[in-house]
Amino acid sequence: MNDPRIPIITGDNSVQSKTAEPMEAHPSVSRTLELLAADMNAYPERMLPLDTRLVARILSLVDQIDVDLNEPLLAEDE
Repeated sequence: MNDPRIPIITGDNSVQSKTAEPMEAHPSVSRTLELLAADMNAYPERMLPLDTRLVARILSLVDQIDVDLNEPLLAEDE
């Protein structure tokens, strides 16, 4: 996948976009957001606050890792 509409997420939690086109213009992103919104509307009781300890744990695991979703996977990564 080499889609310029998908941003690069850097280790400092910033997003770099190579295009001015919004991600929502991508059909799969739009469909995913529609499904998420429908589920949230149908089951609002399932919406729970995010625990700050979980956020801290996630950040500790991915801190300083740059992710380029447009970069093809290496053979050993697949």
